[in-house]
Amino acid sequence: EDADALLRELETSPYTHPKVRLRASILRLHRQGWSIPQLSAHFGRNHQAIHHDFTRFEERGIPGLSDECPPGQPSKVTPELEQFLHEKLREQRFWNAPLLCEALAQQFGVVIRPRALANHLQRLGYSWKRARYSPAQTLDPEIVAPHQASLETLKRGHWTAS
Repeated sequence: EDADALLRELETSPYTHPKVRLRASILRLHRQGWSIPQLSAHFGRNHQAIHHDFTRFEERGIPGLSDECPPGQPSKVTPELEQFLHEKLREQRFWNAPLLCEALAQQFGVVIRPRALANHLQRLGYSWKRARYSPAQTLDPEIVAPHQASLETLKRGHWTAS
C-alpha cells in the first residue's frame, strides 16, 4: 500500500519527469490486474519495454523508475571550469563564446567548441545579448547636422524617401 501511494504521488505530480510518471502508471495498472498485452496496447509500448520497467522496479525499487546517466561523453566543463567562467563573466568587459573558449584553452588546456559552451552557459542561467558599439565621446552637433536628413532616410528605409 505504501508503494502504491508513492506510485500514485509520482504519477500525479507535475514535477516528476514524464518517463517516471509513465512507468509509475504502468506499475499501478499492473498491480490492479492489467496484463502486459493490455498495458502495451494502452501505452503504445512494446512488451519488452514493459518487462524491463518491471525488472528495474523489482531490482531497485522507486529509483529504478528513472533513467540512468545519459549515454555519451561526459561534459568537459568541470566545477573548476564553471568557477573560472563565473569569474570571467563578472569582469567589466565584453565576452562572447569564442573568447571564453580561448580563455579556457589558455588557462586549462581544454578545447571546447563555442556552441557547446554557449549551451552550457545557458543551462547555468546566462543569456547572450548583442554587443553594440558606442562612440567614446559625444558627437559634435555641427558635424552631425548636415548628415541628419540622410540618417533619418536610412532609418525609415529608402523606399519611403521618394
